[in-house]
Amino acid sequence: MEFEKYINSLEESLCTLGNVQTKTINYGVQLLLTASGKKVTLNVYNGKKGINLVWGGENSDLRDQARELVHQIPLHNNKGSNTAGIRESQGSADASALSETVHCSSARPHFLLAEEPDFPGVWLGSDESGKGDYFGPLVVAAVCLDKKGGEALLAAGVKDCKSLSDEKVLALENVIRDTALAVSVLVMKPHVYNMRYDQVQSEGGSLNTLLALGHVAALKQAWLQYPQCKWSLVDQFAKNNDIPDGVHAFAPDMQVWQRPRAEEDIAVASASVLARAAFLQTLRQMAPEAGIGRIPKGGGEAATNAARRLVQKQGMDALERFVKLHFANTKKLWEIE
Repeated sequence: MEFEKYINSLEESLCTLGNVQTKTINYGVQLLLTASGKKVTLNVYNGKKGINLVWGGENSDLRDQARELVHQIPLHNNKGSNTAGIRESQGSADASALSETVHCSSARPHFLLAEEPDFPGVWLGSDESGKGDYFGPLVVAAVCLDKKGGEALLAAGVKDCKSLSDEKVLALENVIRDTALAVSVLVMKPHVYNMRYDQVQSEGGSLNTLLALGHVAALKQAWLQYPQCKWSLVDQFAKNNDIPDGVHAFAPDMQVWQRPRAEEDIAVASASVLARAAFLQTLRQMAPEAGIGRIPKGGGEAATNAARRLVQKQGMDALERFVKLHFANTKKLWEIE
């Protein structure tokens, strides 16, 4: 049952990037994503040691974006514990294939950098929210903590926002702000997001470029509040990005760490909560202006249908103020129901 829910979540998330087809394979399910002439396959195997993800297709921005979205989807085992880590290696059959194994554990978010040599005990973590949601902003937040603050936030129940209800996320926002050494939250509303996305695309960039710029800006704002901080941790959403160079432009001696599943770290988890809280608050503020009732989260059919109602009510020009135009949902608005 949990595996089926996971597959459904994968399909709904990948639909924001293009057309998705699924078929049953031995010991699992295959998802085929197609967009702009590019194809990406994801084989999901349900084994005794956990969920094994095997990516196929050419190494491309589409696959990077798909992997980024997949890494945001929480996985629960039968006891409800969350994903604890991810192992990635090169596939032997295809040099461009990626194999990932997701292991389940009940471990809480912790201090991912604590075992590194010379760990100073003070560090920044950043995370984003809204990049898989058709409606609403892209939000990037950064949080600076010391060990004492990290322990206090763990005790308060702070963890990756995908493991928390919306109500809990909103309740923890002020707890984090009151405990952290520094925080920053940057909200990129849809009309600004669409303009910036078009700009980075015209310069040969992608969504990952825009994300990297957001992380650098959030880290800078938090660092300016507490410049004694010399270490930072960011989720590794792409193999190559400009985050280290961007951070070193304002803090040349900053250690920049990028790791898969960095949201297990309490500073990154705290940033995820602040980003999600700002996303939820902005979405609610947008609802009266949209005039279509409650705005749905995510990038599935409910979001597409809500956009259709918005167009019927306010016209096509209104879309840019409420949605991320490059999502596949926009093309679906012209499909005959």
